[in-house]
Amino acid sequence: MADREQYRNCMSHAMTGKTFTPGERKQEFCVAAKLCAGKASSRDQAIEICKNRPPKEPKERKVHTPKQCNARMLKLARCVAENIDMDQVGNVNSFEMAVANALLKCECNEV
Repeated sequence: MADREQYRNCMSHAMTGKTFTPGERKQEFCVAAKLCAGKASSRDQAIEICKNRPPKEPKERKVHTPKQCNARMLKLARCVAENIDMDQVGNVNSFEMAVANALLKCECNEV
């Protein structure tokens, strides 16, 4: 297999200056990766490998901005306040369970 710098140069050359639809770009990236990494000896072989490759599961987007996080936490806090069972609270351990149960209800629709 080529070293990392050679691989980057190969991939850069294969992908730049071309316009693709999202599906074409994904396919071309896979084909170029197989050729640049030396896993395929010809473009036809790389296309065949990429065709038989199972699609990856989409990744869940994460909240990154503080504004979004603050809004989400305020919503969660409001939900916990509405769902906490204060009759269950007698000591620190039972308070912890009451909070955990409220969080499960708010975030996981459980309990």
